[in-house]
Amino acid sequence: MDEVLAAVLGPRARTTAVLAGDGGATVRAVTGPGGERLVLKSAPVGGTPDLLRAARAQEAARRAGVPVPRTVAARVVGGTQVHVTEHVAGSRWSEVHPGADAGSRRVVLGALVDVLQRLRGVAQPGFGDLGEPPAGERDALLRRTRARVPAGWRLRAAERALDRHGALFDGAHGAVLVHGDLHHANVLVRPAGPGWALAAVLDWDSAWAGPVDADAARAALWDAMPGSPADADGDDRTAVQQLLWCLEYRAGGSRHRADTGRLAARLGVPL
Repeated sequence: MDEVLAAVLGPRARTTAVLAGDGGATVRAVTGPGGERLVLKSAPVGGTPDLLRAARAQEAARRAGVPVPRTVAARVVGGTQVHVTEHVAGSRWSEVHPGADAGSRRVVLGALVDVLQRLRGVAQPGFGDLGEPPAGERDALLRRTRARVPAGWRLRAAERALDRHGALFDGAHGAVLVHGDLHHANVLVRPAGPGWALAAVLDWDSAWAGPVDADAARAALWDAMPGSPADADGDDRTAVQQLLWCLEYRAGGSRHRADTGRLAARLGVPL
């Protein structure tokens, strides 16, 4: 890793801490050659996640006005893909929102609604992985599901949901840039006066060209995010996308299991 760090940032760059891993990537806090605080993600070439694709998605979001960490470098060194960003000071919204007052919640939620609107404005040529040949909405969603949902009963349930409700995903609204993992732990907030404000949206490794309502549907499953699980009650598209996200994860607490069961029952999908 020292060789990779030197190749990307120069010999004066130093690792200061190893951070929690993120979707298969190694994450390090780094001091740059000028003393600046940076974050370096690395992963093998051809593996998961695709960090260069994530960097392109993050840059597209930045151009649309979404607050994201500035990319310093995104390149391949030997057999390693590397994405270096500025360090953005702040706290995860997942840690802050339980103690935040109503005013702070309104400010952060309003900023997140604006993020969703801005991403809906980043049109893509078709559905699927960024940079890959575009496909139809249902086919792209099925392909992504098969790549991300574990084999076994989870994948069978996901395929049943798309088989039963696939006609809802006809591409009528076009494809847009989708974060793909928008929950309260990927939202960074900072102190602002007596409350909190949005600092950055993190972790673009799951980004893709997807449905206009995908990020909003999934965000609604989380506390202190735009929407609520009840938003699925009259909308099968939302419920399908929420169920697919629930099925991606093997581990989950009682609430996760309850959400999965509720959505499956609502859609008529046996688990």
